Amino acid sequence: MKKIALITILFLASNINSYANNLIIGTPTVSGSTVTFTIKWDNSWYVTTGPSNWDAVWVFVKRQSCVSNAPSPWVHADIAASGNSVTGGVLQVDQVLDNKGVFIRRSAVGIGNITMATVTLTLNSPIGSDNIGVYGMEMVNIPEGDFYIGDGSQQYFHTLSDPSGNPLLINAAIQNAGLGAASNYQRDNLGSSGSLPASFPLGYNRFYCMKYEITAGQYVAFLNTLSFNQQIRMQRDYQPNLTPPDSPAGTEFHCWPCGNNSPRIVIATPGNNTSQIIPAVYANDLNNNGVYNEDEDGLGIPVVLNVKNFFAFLDWAAIRPMTEFEYEKACRGNQNPVLGEFAWGSTDFNNTYDVPNYGSASATNNYAMLGNNTAGTNRLYRAGISATPTSNRLKAAATYYGVLDMTGNVWESCIGGWNVDFSDFTTQNGDGNLYENGQSVDNGSTDMATWQTNRIMVKGGGSNWVGGEWISVSGRNWVQFNNYSFFQGGRGVRSF
Repeated sequence: MKKIALITILFLASNINSYANNLIIGTPTVSGSTVTFTIKWDNSWYVTTGPSNWDAVWVFVKRQSCVSNAPSPWVHADIAASGNSVTGGVLQVDQVLDNKGVFIRRSAVGIGNITMATVTLTLNSPIGSDNIGVYGMEMVNIPEGDFYIGDGSQQYFHTLSDPSGNPLLINAAIQNAGLGAASNYQRDNLGSSGSLPASFPLGYNRFYCMKYEITAGQYVAFLNTLSFNQQIRMQRDYQPNLTPPDSPAGTEFHCWPCGNNSPRIVIATPGNNTSQIIPAVYANDLNNNGVYNEDEDGLGIPVVLNVKNFFAFLDWAAIRPMTEFEYEKACRGNQNPVLGEFAWGSTDFNNTYDVPNYGSASATNNYAMLGNNTAGTNRLYRAGISATPTSNRLKAAATYYGVLDMTGNVWESCIGGWNVDFSDFTTQNGDGNLYENGQSVDNGSTDMATWQTNRIMVKGGGSNWVGGEWISVSGRNWVQFNNYSFFQGGRGVRSF
């Protein structure tokens, strides 16, 4: 089979200073064990005051062996510990210990667009005739440091500090010792039934967080690296017995909430399950005109996922779920809690929208009000749509660190829950590969043992829920949801 170089653009949205970040990864070229490609994105930053953080692009590689007349799955390609570089003098390559990818980020203080730079990555083994795919997603560095959980609303019960439910400071001492018994932060059985040890991500330590929720464009890129049997499992857990991968072109795979309120993922090229097993090719077609992946096809709109498919995407991207503690850290930063606050640090709330170019990558809200967010609109909007070139944190609906849509759009799926023991959850990231064993019902599932569907608490509200304490940063009311009707989705994080 001829080697194919793939262009991969894992879709964009906008940050607090821009309409769209326009992350573009160019067509890779291959030589020996190296993969070379261009990268550019808008509105990058590295600041040493205020949040004192930076943005970055998490880049990882998939490879597919070319074997005649046999199905060959895409697998994760590990990156070598040396031989990785980026041109131009503005960016640097940060290695990670498990070699599952690299972070590309600014090497010095600065704000602005990243113009075209060339990245060279060296894989752990020669590429030969393999097909290669390069993938990237924008992330935000959440620095190490103290922060509060709880906002005084008595969502938490902290015998460590105050039984009245006052906020609890998570500092190095607590992270290093662990939070201890469940009674230290449980209330009405909300939280782990087991003691949380030092290995549990309480949020003090540094981590990267996806800047946006998982979008339709990203999810399609993921689906198109799966085997036929893995694609069957993805669909079965969405709508049982509907649209298998060999369905006709144009058949909807994923549209929840259906109609004009969400992305529309369809089969572009049917798979084959007879003489040669070939997976389907999926695409976005929001405007339902049969022309796929156009500007108006909603690639940047968050996708609704049940927990199993959410976990599968994170494992595939070699990242992991965030905990409810990390959610509060990413929202609040090191600031004092505000009672009932949303992700933008206040109780201001406005969800009025006027979006004439709804499905476009550059869709904007013409209704200019402070505190704009997508909660309660009953419609999913382009990730980061509240941000404009002149918006502040409040108008952009941004967290202290510059993460977008942590309140609104789809609910954030976090490790948490109601009286279930999740104390064995750790900072271990996904390994990039999903379960595959013939026609097992578990094909396409994560193989991370502590990522269990009953360990989920959803935070931050969605397009189906209007305002109130329950979608505040410290709200802990919704637990153990594993369905699509709840406007549930989310984003991943990565530890070191």
